[in-house]
Amino acid sequence: MEASSDTQEKENPNLEFFEKAERAFKQLFDAARAKNELEFAFALEPEERGYRNSGWSSAAETFIAFDDYLEFLHSGENTRFKFRVALSFYCHLAEASGFYEVPKKLLLVSEGDPYFRKAFDSIVEKHRQTGNAIVPNASKVFRDLVGHAKNLGFDELAEVFSQAFDPVLRNAYAHANYILRPSEIRIADKATNKIRVIQMAEFDQIFNKGLGFFQVLRNVLKEYMRSYLPAKIIIGKLHDEPEGPCKIEFLPEYRAFVISRGDDYWRWVIDAREIFADENPEAHDTP
Repeated sequence: MEASSDTQEKENPNLEFFEKAERAFKQLFDAARAKNELEFAFALEPEERGYRNSGWSSAAETFIAFDDYLEFLHSGENTRFKFRVALSFYCHLAEASGFYEVPKKLLLVSEGDPYFRKAFDSIVEKHRQTGNAIVPNASKVFRDLVGHAKNLGFDELAEVFSQAFDPVLRNAYAHANYILRPSEIRIADKATNKIRVIQMAEFDQIFNKGLGFFQVLRNVLKEYMRSYLPAKIIIGKLHDEPEGPCKIEFLPEYRAFVISRGDDYWRWVIDAREIFADENPEAHDTP
């Protein structure tokens, strides 16, 4: 006997959100690919920082951390410490801007911005005294994603970004501004003394929504990478070079996503082992 849609919704109150997220992400991926397929392929790399050895990407580390956190949370009895670990997990995913560079770059590609690889550079501020760059936090990153998506007409995607993480809970944990009780989380704003109490049932829904958002985006990314198996030849160009054949391919045996010019004059390899780590536990031991 199949459960009714109402029963499924009660069992998973985030189901409608997850379906909307998947639909909205696929609309974005399709729009960017239709605009410029070569740039679309390059935009699928989380936290691109030019040539560097593996083991230096915080986005890749987040995929490994996702599985590590889940393994710990699913083992043994529930304890107060485990609850604190869940809060840390939630905050980690909210702050994983290296991964969220993928939808940001796809938004830039879909509007024809040639500087799409710079992702969140537009919201990086400088310290007034030292001049050092200040990495934007989750609140700024998601406000930017919401506004950008809305400006380009991706209204459903803007809603998804605005609902993915609870900014009050994230901020409270990040600034050690919460009180944990057996059946609730208490948050008191230190500046305004505004009170918020999150019951455990509400926390479960908030927590699972954030995790599900991350995993939906991860699964859509994997799906579109796999769509280049077998390899696809397109016509494209980098920078000022003349247009010509380019190849995009996913190599499942290496968990690699490869983009190259037809004559192999240039070749870009995206190491996707961590992206697929939930399917391939050996990726956890990537050097």
